[in-house]
Amino acid sequence: MQADGSDIRTIEGMAAADGTLHALQEGFREMHGLQCGFCTPGMIIRAYRLLQEINSPTEDEIRQGIAGNLCRCTGYQNIVKAIQYAAAKMSGVPFQEAAE
Repeated sequence: MQADGSDIRTIEGMAAADGTLHALQEGFREMHGLQCGFCTPGMIIRAYRLLQEINSPTEDEIRQGIAGNLCRCTGYQNIVKAIQYAAAKMSGVPFQEAAE
């Protein structure tokens, strides 16, 4: 009842009607942000909101933005790369992976 009349986005609603992946879904696939998959829906949905708030977030802003989502499988580096990939794609600029 609390959500009545609200616009709810789920992981299932991210892809286009023709099955084309959303830039975040594509980023998680391309940058190996998927681990066991347990945290992935929450990470992608939170990242979606983050990219609505900040269209080109820094690495620190991404890490802070997803801090409430816990992943037991990774050090978050590929998740951060996946979000950077999506931000670049959504902005229409080529993704350039930062040198480590």
